Amino acid sequence: MTYFILANPNSGAKKGAHTLDILLPYFNENQIKYQLFATSEIGQEAQLINAILELKTSTDQLLIIGGDGTISLAIDALPDHIPFAYIPAGSGNDFARSLHISLDPIEAFKNIERQEKHDIYIIKYSSHQLSGYALNNIGIGLDAQIVKSANEGKLKTWLNKIKLGQLAYLMSALHVLFTKKPFAVHLSALTNDNKVQEKAYARAFLMTFTKHPYFGGGVKISPEASNSNADIHLVEFDRHPMRKIFPVVPKVLKGTHLTNPLFDHRISKTFTVTTDVNQPVQIDGETHEILKNDPLTLSTEKRTIIY
Repeated sequence: MTYFILANPNSGAKKGAHTLDILLPYFNENQIKYQLFATSEIGQEAQLINAILELKTSTDQLLIIGGDGTISLAIDALPDHIPFAYIPAGSGNDFARSLHISLDPIEAFKNIERQEKHDIYIIKYSSHQLSGYALNNIGIGLDAQIVKSANEGKLKTWLNKIKLGQLAYLMSALHVLFTKKPFAVHLSALTNDNKVQEKAYARAFLMTFTKHPYFGGGVKISPEASNSNADIHLVEFDRHPMRKIFPVVPKVLKGTHLTNPLFDHRISKTFTVTTDVNQPVQIDGETHEILKNDPLTLSTEKRTIIY
């Protein structure tokens, strides 16, 4: 068996490169066959996945090394019937956290060697402008603006170097809380008995769809969400005066916010969301834009991961 490694050396402020520095000597010492496909530019994951699929046989193993953005872009190009393994090397590592995958490269690989297959569900999304898959969450509005501000700022890179990358999201959040404007949203959700529920939000502020509890480097946005079933969790919070927002921030950080009536928490296997204005959207930590009156539909798809 050969391990076909798709790695992003630049993920997590060079954590990807550090992981390779640890893992490849281990492979060589233990005569483990591998071929390395390393990204050299942003957005190269799909190209490398296609190159791997041309060479990989049914007995070989795909191994992805990088952060949440790396694995999300790789899964976008990976057919649903092909299992994959993953070693986290990002700043947030929410996907690895949700599955209790070790952050130690050697320990994570030893678990992969056991070849235990696990079925998980990921989000499949589509609109006229956007389509693909998300392993973590999709956020419209506040959280998307936070991710955009954190990713574009120099502070995140500096904090990553001193292993405090999560603070970049917190500090960006404090800034965006004061500046982000509300927006109107129409939501459709399919119930378990195939009935459609409609909901209109006039002053939406935060709207996050997630497949597992974690967001922004360990914050439990929906503590009961799970990769092991097909349910998508929605957490919505309207724009309120700051005197109402600040008291709930500690609850969000502790994962106890959903008991607060200011939050709307819904669970469905299919959502469709339409905004009245263009809005930033974050998909597994990568920022995009959702266009007004362009419905975005979210469902789930089963995948197989080895860990």
